[in-house]
Amino acid sequence: TKLTRPGPGIKQLVEQLSSFDGSRLDMLHELSGKVLDHVAYQVGTTSWHTTAEESYAAKSGVCQDHAHIFIGAARALEVPARYVSGYLMMNDRIDQEATHAWAEAHVDGLGWVGFDISNRISPDPRYVRVATGRDYRDAAPIAGISFGPSDADLRVDVAVEQQQPQQ
Repeated sequence: TKLTRPGPGIKQLVEQLSSFDGSRLDMLHELSGKVLDHVAYQVGTTSWHTTAEESYAAKSGVCQDHAHIFIGAARALEVPARYVSGYLMMNDRIDQEATHAWAEAHVDGLGWVGFDISNRISPDPRYVRVATGRDYRDAAPIAGISFGPSDADLRVDVAVEQQQPQQ
């Protein structure tokens, strides 16, 4: 997609991994680590329309950018990959600051495996999936059309907490 298409920087990253001699799963974990090593998590440096190559070249971005870079590189390595949007239940609070994004890649014998590049972990039960797609545009957690003044702001409050089992 336009948002995940590898340019020169991501192609160079792919070349580093194309001769990886471990398992596909190990290679994808290596890719995840290399993305975060190169692209620091930094709020406010990108927007929803920033491409993977732009954030890779700028060496900064957020979870959305990390997922786009990972997806573009994985697909260039001929590994099916997709974008996931949702929420991450933080252990220290109920009110969440923002939506979250991560990537999934298909691994034969395992199925779709998640990679939260920004946090260097694989998603666990604290992750709440909202949508999946080829990129952010396919899986935007909030989408729609606004009527009214152009200076209006959308404000959303989200609370994510563990539900206690009922007896």
